[in-house]
Amino acid sequence: MAPVRVVFDSNIFSVENFDSLEKSPLRRLFAARRVFPIYGHVFIEETLRAYGSAGKRDQLVTRWLPFVVATCDCICNDFNAIFHEELVRGRGPHARKFMRRRDYELLKRRLPHVPLDGTWHAWHASKAERDVEDQKRAAQRKISKEIRAEVVDWKKAIGYRPEKHGLPNLGGYVQTEMDHAGRAFISAIINTRNPGEVANRWSRNKNFYPYFTEFVYDMLYMGFYAMTKPDAVLDLNAQADLNVMAHLLQGDVLVSNEQGFLRTAFNDLWKPRGKVLMTGPQFLKYLEHF
Repeated sequence: MAPVRVVFDSNIFSVENFDSLEKSPLRRLFAARRVFPIYGHVFIEETLRAYGSAGKRDQLVTRWLPFVVATCDCICNDFNAIFHEELVRGRGPHARKFMRRRDYELLKRRLPHVPLDGTWHAWHASKAERDVEDQKRAAQRKISKEIRAEVVDWKKAIGYRPEKHGLPNLGGYVQTEMDHAGRAFISAIINTRNPGEVANRWSRNKNFYPYFTEFVYDMLYMGFYAMTKPDAVLDLNAQADLNVMAHLLQGDVLVSNEQGFLRTAFNDLWKPRGKVLMTGPQFLKYLEHF
């Protein structure tokens, strides 16, 4: 029987929630190949942010990171690496999605030696990367605000009424914008000498490049969400939530305690594809049936 493949959101690893997870049969079920946790790079990056908190650092080093190592064979590559494999190397659905074995083994050997006094060199060396990521999130939130303002102005200008103008449709919006958006993203973020050629290959067979196509779809969804849900709170972590969920391309279940944007996005994007969302307590209850 194939293992259940589980994608974790980083809010599952917290001082409040972790005791129950640590006492669960997840380690045993992983060793028996009944449950296979998928730890994406966003999950790892978000979890490692706890190192900057003196109150969480001990938990991170002595409990959370050892638990990750004990319940996975490897950690997912970041999306840029997966996109390059899919698009530039032309491997499509056969792209390497996990870290190279030697890199992961090196990481496992180093993790037990992470200092508890806050002097971990790798953490401080990655500050610039974290700052860039925070800037991207703030910029995306700003863009979402601007989209909402533009939609409000447009509705006022035309005297918008749903019964007259119809309701926005995600499928139609994506179908109209996907090709243009994908080409723009390839030009902006893919390191290749021939972005036009890569974009043409992608455009002709989008299903062959699942991670990149999902990324474009998710970015369009953020714009659609901003347009159609003017009263919803703009989540600073919206893009990170979408990135976490993207690993459902190879997973069955998402475990998250998030109640805001992530839950709405999951219901819109992944529930129709047969994926399942569980809270931490629901997941622990589910493990009892194995």
